[in-house]
Amino acid sequence: MKHSIREGYGRAKTPAQSSSHARELLWHTLSRQILLYFLPLLLLAIFFNFQYRQIIAESERARLEVIAEHQAHTLDLFLRERLVNLANVIDDPLFRQSLAADASLRTALVKLRQTSSAFVDIGVVDGDGNLNHYHGPVDFAQPVSYRKEPWFLDLLASTKQAVITDIYTGFRNEPHFTIAVKRNLDGGALIVRAALSPERISEYLTTLEGAKEVNAWVVSANGVFQVVTPRVGRPLQQSPYLPPRIPVRGHLDASDALGSADFAYAWLSEVPWALVVENTSLKGFRAGLAWMPSNVLPVTVVIFVFMGVVMFLRARQLVKRQLASERHEAELSGQLVQAAKLASVGELAAGIAHEINNPLAIIAEEIGVLKDMLDPELAEEGEEINLEEHLGIMYEAVFRCRDITRKLLSFVRKAEVKVAIYDLHEVLDEILDGMLNNELAISNVQVVRDYDSAVQPIVTDRNQLIQVILNLVKNAIDAMAEGGVLTVQTAHKDDRVMFTVKDTGCGMTAEQLERVSTPFFTTKEPGKGTGLGLSVSFSIIKSFGGNIYVNSVPGRGSIFTVELPYTYLS
Repeated sequence: MKHSIREGYGRAKTPAQSSSHARELLWHTLSRQILLYFLPLLLLAIFFNFQYRQIIAESERARLEVIAEHQAHTLDLFLRERLVNLANVIDDPLFRQSLAADASLRTALVKLRQTSSAFVDIGVVDGDGNLNHYHGPVDFAQPVSYRKEPWFLDLLASTKQAVITDIYTGFRNEPHFTIAVKRNLDGGALIVRAALSPERISEYLTTLEGAKEVNAWVVSANGVFQVVTPRVGRPLQQSPYLPPRIPVRGHLDASDALGSADFAYAWLSEVPWALVVENTSLKGFRAGLAWMPSNVLPVTVVIFVFMGVVMFLRARQLVKRQLASERHEAELSGQLVQAAKLASVGELAAGIAHEINNPLAIIAEEIGVLKDMLDPELAEEGEEINLEEHLGIMYEAVFRCRDITRKLLSFVRKAEVKVAIYDLHEVLDEILDGMLNNELAISNVQVVRDYDSAVQPIVTDRNQLIQVILNLVKNAIDAMAEGGVLTVQTAHKDDRVMFTVKDTGCGMTAEQLERVSTPFFTTKEPGKGTGLGLSVSFSIIKSFGGNIYVNSVPGRGSIFTVELPYTYLS
């Protein structure tokens, strides 16, 4: 059953590491704030701006269609009224009786112009197409016949009583419309025709409701301008836009010299013409959108800078809280590490006392020998007293006690991390042959060492590494209550080194294995363990950039494998 442990407590960092960590934490906090707050806000702004533009465009198009339909309907009424005006003239009995008199046509034209200034002239045409009577601005030098004119042939051949032509030049050599009304009399057909000015009709369109917001023009079914403003084109020119006949009302997306534009159209019912309107306000709106960035940019920059400052201050505040929390956690971790050290010293007290007692016994023995040698009654004549040899033995025993107490104090003392190059095998031997030698012998534990000669010296903190090894070996000894075999192995793997502590003890269950790194959890009997040793060991190895793997089977023992980089990474 194998389990990888990487959890642990936070560890204190050097000033350089703390500064780097603070910058990294600040950057991550800012990134999260941008992703959580700013980016959604930006996306919403883009979305709503797009929706707003769509709504504005749709409403403008709908309004444009209404204007086009209204103006087309009004133009229909205008043309219908002109036909009615002309019908009133031909149906007037007095007009028919005085056709030969110029005054009659003059009076009729005056009345027509009173109803609309679009009327230019008036004439009477017989059934053969001859212009018999005329009054207007044109002085025809030759007799005029409309016999071959399409409008005359259409009016004469059909049952229609009236006709309105497309714009053309005709005999007058000037663009105009012809409207004509026919009556069938006993003597044949009688037709009264009149010319309408396209300029006057264009002026009339400019007086309609909504005309100030649009450019309006009229095109025929074959796309020829009938009524048009000089900005758009001239009468009789081909229009670049020809609306479809179905539907009779709609909008048309097109482009002109100023760029993309929207047009609405509506077909007339009196004549096959389409009235087209272009939304000048929408063009202004689009021009404003193109002009807007240069004006909105400073405001946008100010808003972004303000938001950036707020987010930075907020992120810095969060980082300060996080760093304070980490410092507090590191302090607690240090206290736990120190507590684990003291607990280990307490558990090793008997062994350490034995280690110190051995050199003290040697010193006491040597002192007894010296006393005997200095006693005159015991001294033999002629025997030379060699104090230097006995003093050397005592001196060596004293220094052995000093080394033991020094190592103990160094291990227990709360000190800063000191990184140097150490031989892993020497550190292991120091623990097995020194600190735990007596306990291993008392516990009837046989030590097997399997060191890999390929293992190189490592860069690490010796004091912390000793704490980890000491804890693993001590736990292995405790797990073998009846004695057993403790195997310590080392191995080289690429750029990492591994050492394994294997025992033949009681092992751990799956539930215990899952909690093995939990602080204050112990498998020992109450009063025999604090539950901090393994937890602190995992924390130390994690700070080294390493890992701990645990493999344990109940009743067959446990294997703790520690993997470390050759270079200290904390």
